[in-house]
Amino acid sequence: MIQVIRALCDKQVYTRLSRIPLDAFEKEPRAIVRALGEAHEKFDHDISPADLKVWFHSKNPGLTKSQRDAYDLLLAKLRDVEPMSPEMVEDVLRDMTRVELGRQIGESGFALMEGHTTSIDTLRALLDMYDAGMAGETSPMVAEDLDPEALLSTLNHEERWAFNLSSLKERVPGLSPGHFCVIGSRPETGKTTSHASFAVAPGGWVEQGARVHVLCNEEKTSRVALRYYTSAYGVPQEQLDVDMIKASDFNPFDLGRLWIGRIPDDAGLEGVEAHIKQHRPDILVIDMLDKVSVGKSDALPLHEKLRELYRRTRDLATRHDIVVVGYSQLSADAEGRTNLNLAMLEGSKTGKAAEADIMILIGRYGLIEGAQENDPRRVLNVAKNKISGWHGQIHCVIDGRIGRYDD
Repeated sequence: MIQVIRALCDKQVYTRLSRIPLDAFEKEPRAIVRALGEAHEKFDHDISPADLKVWFHSKNPGLTKSQRDAYDLLLAKLRDVEPMSPEMVEDVLRDMTRVELGRQIGESGFALMEGHTTSIDTLRALLDMYDAGMAGETSPMVAEDLDPEALLSTLNHEERWAFNLSSLKERVPGLSPGHFCVIGSRPETGKTTSHASFAVAPGGWVEQGARVHVLCNEEKTSRVALRYYTSAYGVPQEQLDVDMIKASDFNPFDLGRLWIGRIPDDAGLEGVEAHIKQHRPDILVIDMLDKVSVGKSDALPLHEKLRELYRRTRDLATRHDIVVVGYSQLSADAEGRTNLNLAMLEGSKTGKAAEADIMILIGRYGLIEGAQENDPRRVLNVAKNKISGWHGQIHCVIDGRIGRYDD
């Protein structure tokens, strides 16, 4: 498989592949491919065999002399082979993925038969991977109806849930069922406040009629719920009053359209899907998506785990025809900065960016020495946008006391 690894050194070839079946490689090639993937996630250029050798050994300093010699022999062969064509690499990896998935499905079925497990969650996840990554001999594609009347009628269903921040709405009209929206920022920038404001501030998703469910695994759900109350009524937390809430003309908490709860540590993405199947929300907010478990994939290096997590989350949005809004962490490079880009995503930059329909990165100004409080200005960087195609910056302000974003 040296020719395959040599071809994967090409950044474009690596990026176009949805999944690299690491388990299908033997031990030494697998370690090299894993290191190559980590290099591609960090650097936006081709990785030469010479660079790969230095990178690999820097990541594996504890190798014995015999292990080092074995890897050096493989790495030396990379310099002497011609890479396979991208089309052939894709075909070979597809076959490797099929064989490896077949082996894992067989093991899972045998464990179920022998009574070693009573859950089919692992088997279901493997079957989902098979459906997502394998192509049968008969084309599974379904043709789009190109009749103009039928096609134009679909426009009525686009951008169903609008943003209630007018400067954002002008450039990104809204989200539709099946969309996967990723919102990222540094800690203490206003991630939770952003989805509270989008959901229950005046003109928000709940007022538009959406059923919004919020799954949390970072902040206490009681704190998140209080943030929603302050955002809905536009008053600080200390001024919230039960009588005021009961007397209000619009109470988003009484309509059955809002649900806020915690993701148990052992639930993971399979638990998220179970929640979707039971409750059928229109919009599902996951705060933080990066911390959601993906079962066996949790044992993979972080960038591979995140790549699989985001692929499967997008699949949830598509299969269940809902909007999923996943919150992500930005790296330290984004601290105190307003001009943000995809390279500042923490973990799998390529994997996260590839799966999102729209990606909004929230920037903030750094604290000026001597200032008494944080700067309320925020900059929404629309870094990816398959909805309207617009990319750029939107300047707004955050009022943390009442949990709202405003123009």
